[in-house]
Amino acid sequence: MSIELREARPDDAAMIKQVVDAHALASFGELEMDEDEIRSWFALPNIWIQLAERDGAPVGYLDVNSEESGPLNVDARTVDAAAAAVLVEAAEAHARETAGSAVLRGFVQGDDPVLRAVYEGRGWAPIRHSFQMRIEFDGALAESEWPDGLAARNPEPGEDERVYEAHMDAFGDHWDFRRQPYETWRSYALESHRYDPSLWWQVEDGGELAAVSLNSWHSSGDPTFGWVHVLGVRPAWRKRGLATALLRHIFRDFQQRGATRVGLGVDGENTTGAVRLYERVGMKQVRRTDIFEKML
Repeated sequence: MSIELREARPDDAAMIKQVVDAHALASFGELEMDEDEIRSWFALPNIWIQLAERDGAPVGYLDVNSEESGPLNVDARTVDAAAAAVLVEAAEAHARETAGSAVLRGFVQGDDPVLRAVYEGRGWAPIRHSFQMRIEFDGALAESEWPDGLAARNPEPGEDERVYEAHMDAFGDHWDFRRQPYETWRSYALESHRYDPSLWWQVEDGGELAAVSLNSWHSSGDPTFGWVHVLGVRPAWRKRGLATALLRHIFRDFQQRGATRVGLGVDGENTTGAVRLYERVGMKQVRRTDIFEKML
């Protein structure tokens, strides 16, 4: 039977989860999305979401997400080689229709069984890689040693824009960084169904935010799996042990809430030494994602 692609709807979340689960198990051996997470994707700005079906059964998922003056990010998930070809071809066609010339970026996670070959066959090239890193709790955790008497606290009501500015500043020198408009940042950070300000931490020094960490429970819905979405130290406060102290604070906070592990994603070629920092606090690499790019 031929593969048909159609626009996905929020009430397709269960079908999309079937595809995402099969891809996750084949690529890295564990589930990572619950239905609430999948439904939340439909509220994101500038996103095009498609579902591939064969004889009415879901066989592939695709979204293309555009950023301000940046590449079009392609998220394709399937374990079916024929569906993978359809998804990537559709992403390219959508980009041509909506943007004309464009840079596309796709992601190959772990041991993905089909996408790497499809990307390479259509002229996409690997340009970068990232890691998922985790720490598994097996007992008491090290306490934070705060530099210069600093300490972490939760954000207070009305501090959203201060947190946003600190986040943007902390990542200003990272690879491929583009400053997000505040409203875009807000849609991802504050309007997420997983937003919980009691899990966010910031460090203030002399009336300025020196560091921020934006955290939640993992997208799988696992109540024992904490996730660090953002950990940023502004340039003027680096090399003072602040990131280490903040991470250890986060680990202990999650452990006290019942977590058995905490994870995060990191650019594998990060120039600020983030991978080494995470390893020093006990985190280990558990998965690699390769980033592929094609210019239309």
